[in-house]
Amino acid sequence: MARYSQKPVDLSQLLQQSSLLSTMQHADLLRQLNTELAQFLQLDPSGFCKISTIKAGRLVILCQSPAWATRLKMQREAILDNFRQKILPDLAGIDIEVSPNTQLQYVKAEEIKTEGPKISEQAAVYLLALAQNSEGELKQKLQRLAELAQKPDSAPKT
Repeated sequence: MARYSQKPVDLSQLLQQSSLLSTMQHADLLRQLNTELAQFLQLDPSGFCKISTIKAGRLVILCQSPAWATRLKMQREAILDNFRQKILPDLAGIDIEVSPNTQLQYVKAEEIKTEGPKISEQAAVYLLALAQNSEGELKQKLQRLAELAQKPDSAPKT
């Protein structure tokens, strides 16, 4: 009697079907487009305008003021050509909307700061005691984790 009716599936295939992966790719694409828009406009990405989404092959750019919307509308074709050459060759068009009450600031990927795990002094003592009773690679990894109590800015290298 067979207990399981389905064969195991490769984990990478499951992740490719996941909506999380497509959401992450979409967010990364928007980040690239926003960075390229800021470079094209020769501005610091300070929040005057932002690409909010892609709907049916068209970019939607939000602006905080009608003046920015007018500037972008005048440069729409040049922006579209730039995006087609560098990022999205099948881009259909650009829609520009004014949204004065929306916070348009975004964070670049390199500005996101990741903090390593924090380990207390007591946890470090326990890890070192455990490392004394271990051997090989496990012992080395436990000692590196215990070092995090002394260096809170560094992350473990596994």
